[in-house]
Amino acid sequence: MYSILVADDEKIGRKGVHFLLNQMDEDLDIIEAKNGKEALAYIQNHPLDILLTDIKMPFLDGIELIKEALKVQPQLKIAIFSGYSDFEYAKKALSLGVLEYILKPVNPEEFKATMAKVIAQVDDLKATAEKEDKTENLIKEHILYNLVNGNSDEAIEEHLGSTVEDYIKPYHRLILLQFPENFFGNKEDIQKDFLKCIRLPFDYLNLNLSQSLFFFEEDAFDAINAAAHDIFNMLQIQYHTKGYIAISKSIKDLSEIENKVETLEEILEGMYYHPDKYIYSELDEDNISVAPYEDIEDLTKRVKHDINLKDINRLKKDFDNFYAIYYAQDDFSNDYIKFLFSGMIKDIYNALTVTKEKDLDAMIVRFYRANDFKAIRSIMDEFIALLEKEFQKSESLNHQEIKDVIRYVYNNYNLDLSVDSLAEQVCLAPSYLSHIFKKETGENLGKFIKRVRMEKAKELLESSNEKIVSIAVAVGYANVSYFCQSFREYYGISPQKYRSQGEQ
Repeated sequence: MYSILVADDEKIGRKGVHFLLNQMDEDLDIIEAKNGKEALAYIQNHPLDILLTDIKMPFLDGIELIKEALKVQPQLKIAIFSGYSDFEYAKKALSLGVLEYILKPVNPEEFKATMAKVIAQVDDLKATAEKEDKTENLIKEHILYNLVNGNSDEAIEEHLGSTVEDYIKPYHRLILLQFPENFFGNKEDIQKDFLKCIRLPFDYLNLNLSQSLFFFEEDAFDAINAAAHDIFNMLQIQYHTKGYIAISKSIKDLSEIENKVETLEEILEGMYYHPDKYIYSELDEDNISVAPYEDIEDLTKRVKHDINLKDINRLKKDFDNFYAIYYAQDDFSNDYIKFLFSGMIKDIYNALTVTKEKDLDAMIVRFYRANDFKAIRSIMDEFIALLEKEFQKSESLNHQEIKDVIRYVYNNYNLDLSVDSLAEQVCLAPSYLSHIFKKETGENLGKFIKRVRMEKAKELLESSNEKIVSIAVAVGYANVSYFCQSFREYYGISPQKYRSQGEQ
């Protein structure tokens, strides 16, 4: 896919170029900007392949836009379309490296030929960059293999002809991922999945068919432990398997890597004696244990479920359990606590409908500025109080059958659900179930099922690399076309387009 920004202060001009681009047999993501200032703001925050710009625009003209844009993205390919044929404009454009200058009114055939040349330039640039990246990755992999096998920096540099620091940064923690049998044999793209799920920068080395190694600059145990759980969860969601993970102590020097890997392998021998334990740690001086983190992960999932079921009493109890774990362990960093709670706040925020957005934003600012756990807990209690008021204002669920139906849909959205099948689950007539469900929730049962499925589909598009057809089946749609149509109706955008925007 090629991302193209069209900048023109005349709407008819933008729409005309947009139309011509859509006639081309290319996969294009087209963005419009109504002036140079708006275009530059977009370029400063989004990767872009091609800029198509007019010359005369308010706030920032085309020439100034090009100058500033190339400072941000030097490899950007640029074409000008303008009603100004003055040689001075063309001369300035050429001096900036702009090779294509299209005069308005745009001739469709000329435009198509010009864009074909610009896209070819983008292809050449990407091919060159990909080749350079591949070469650099091969060199980095060579260095990492040598470090794992105990070769010194000097020996590596003598063979390499350059310094190790030219290709890798200092590492402070390692994670070893291991399976009891062959796993990586046909998983050529798994590194891309790791890159998507791990929220820290890392380097990666596949050691053999059953082991992979992750190298982190980050030294904080909480952050590395969170990365370990990201790996563990991704393997379950996308590969339907569980791997065994060991986290190293802090590393002071690259020469320690060989011994660290051996130590991690020894630690993971525990998987043969404790097959139900999946995340291990080479304990640091403060004797950190990973067990409480696993308990916390279960609690965060239950909190989301409590909110979906509008079960405020269960929600309060689960928060109390979390606080008990915190006070018993007392070694979680504030950053880690905020990281955990930020996801819960998002779920609470989405569940609130009657509170002023300005007040919520102020609470979120206070949350991120909080300096200790006491302050963080106080703000979370305020969020829970708001949620309790929200639930009290909405009509309570008097029928246990409605709670059972809601719970069943959340747990079985991948099945073929209908009013008849759900009515059978709770032993009610379909018409009566539909009536009381709408009365007590304010939502049509069919729309509720669709909402649950669409929210899950959105989550899978954001967090996994599964194919669209697989996601459709996973959320209960046997027909992928119908799924795409339903997704577009619900979110105003196709599943593929939604995923592409998230990857920018």
